[in-house]
Amino acid sequence: MFNRQFARREAQLRRLCEEQLRGIEIPDPYAVDEICRQLAIKRGRPLHLHELPETGGANAPCGMVLSFDHGDHIFHVAATSERHRAQIVRHELAHLLLGHAGSNESVVNSLLGVLPDGVDPSAVLSAFGRTSYDRETEYDAEMAASCLGELFQDLAHSIRERGRSGAVSRLDDALVHPRRNRRS
Repeated sequence: MFNRQFARREAQLRRLCEEQLRGIEIPDPYAVDEICRQLAIKRGRPLHLHELPETGGANAPCGMVLSFDHGDHIFHVAATSERHRAQIVRHELAHLLLGHAGSNESVVNSLLGVLPDGVDPSAVLSAFGRTSYDRETEYDAEMAASCLGELFQDLAHSIRERGRSGAVSRLDDALVHPRRNRRS
């Protein structure tokens, strides 16, 4: 029963993400700066990426998204791999794409210690800090982030495919996934 519910929820989240990504083209699945730029244009709302200031502590978030009247700001930890950075940003993007609205006062208050200098907590419309997955919105955002990762790879792959001949495409696929393409 749980597996079917999980699969249905994942499929629903994937469809929502696909709808939000219509018209987006990216050359590289880890080009999160370009993805954010295109999503900002599509959404008609500025979207900025920033590194989180080093605040330390085990409970500090590795990512957060703050929404203001004038736009959205995604923050991610600086000291991490590009792949992890991309997952953090996708997680925060998922909050935006899924229309999550943070409970302003309680979430902002919990993030006060890590808010970057110059951020007025009273101006924050919505906030999410990536510290745990005990809430449904965090769980959905993480699942959607994984879906986004797959969708970004598909988008990048389709762009590469348009620029290659059939023979080159088949050869590349054989070399990239040798076990999958091996004959028994």
